[in-house]
Amino acid sequence: DILDIVTLINLILPDELARNTGTTNETTLYYGNGKMRYSADGDIAGIQLEVMGDYNITENHLPEGWELTYKEGTIILYSLDGSSLTNKTLFEYTGDLTIESAIVADWNDSRINVNYILLPKEYNLSNAYPNPFNPTTTLSFDLPEESEVSLSIYNIQGREVATLVNGNIEAGYHNVTWNANQYSSGIYFVQMITRDYIKTQKIMLVK
Repeated sequence: DILDIVTLINLILPDELARNTGTTNETTLYYGNGKMRYSADGDIAGIQLEVMGDYNITENHLPEGWELTYKEGTIILYSLDGSSLTNKTLFEYTGDLTIESAIVADWNDSRINVNYILLPKEYNLSNAYPNPFNPTTTLSFDLPEESEVSLSIYNIQGREVATLVNGNIEAGYHNVTWNANQYSSGIYFVQMITRDYIKTQKIMLVK
């Protein structure tokens, strides 16, 4: 598996070759909408994916010095020269791909905790829950790609009373809680805005 490959490469590489031997504890793999991306709290040396589906890898975003091979439901990515990944997108693909299991290794030949998340296919702001509420309600939203997101609360007069999200957010499933303890009972409006999506919903604070 990938741990054996990394161990072998570690033995072959010259001792003076620069590579990060610090500890990496966790990696998250994001896939869907034709892309495989990752985030990690340190450098990684290799990834092994056991996948299902009818897919074809169309574009490799790995840096020079990295290798990608895939066959019969297994995708392996690894560094041949001790170099680090430079792009959060690992590769692009067409078709359907589902991760069944994953192994991620660092240069200490350690297996890293790995999570994998299937990204939503479209933008969505779910209904606030609970609604009516007192004094807190949770707002959940989905992002199929990394986006600039604004999520704000407005009163019945249309004046913005709270900004819950305002900035660049990674693709995935997110939620935020609004504590309206300082506000009076009544109807409020939640509005989510991205470059490609706008949605407004009504919520009711009842004290």
